[in-house]
Amino acid sequence: MNDHVIRYNHKILKDKRLVLEVLQGDFSINSLRLSRNILYSDRLYNPHFDLLHDMREARMNFTLEEHTTYLHYLGKEAKVFTQRKAAILTSESTLAKYSEWFGTFNGKYDVEFRVFSSLGKCLEWINPDIPEMEIAGELETLRTASCSQCFKEPNAFMGF
Repeated sequence: MNDHVIRYNHKILKDKRLVLEVLQGDFSINSLRLSRNILYSDRLYNPHFDLLHDMREARMNFTLEEHTTYLHYLGKEAKVFTQRKAAILTSESTLAKYSEWFGTFNGKYDVEFRVFSSLGKCLEWINPDIPEMEIAGELETLRTASCSQCFKEPNAFMGF
């Protein structure tokens, strides 16, 4: 069991048809599932909106096989995937690993995954009309918010 606190926060920008997510800490497959459940229960969530996952301060502590099984469940059984883009913003040090990892999912689901180490490149791919400075500010607010989803496995608690 992971003793580290994991932080998750998201914001849905309805006018931009974009979901912003910030993940911080060491994520197991169970904590990833929990963060997905939090997002999917948001009344503003729309499965047709593009996604920007800021994972610059997160580490994935699960296997590719576990992730593939979970994505298969989301795509085939839960049917939360629709035709849209999912940009993964990561650090330069994990760019190659995550590019290879997420690249294995393209063509299997309706979501197209791409990995970037630059916010500008993320937005250029998702929608070049979205102002980078605005999104950078939103991500910083999510990253530093005192009210976010923080949890230690297996329990979740709000407002830390």
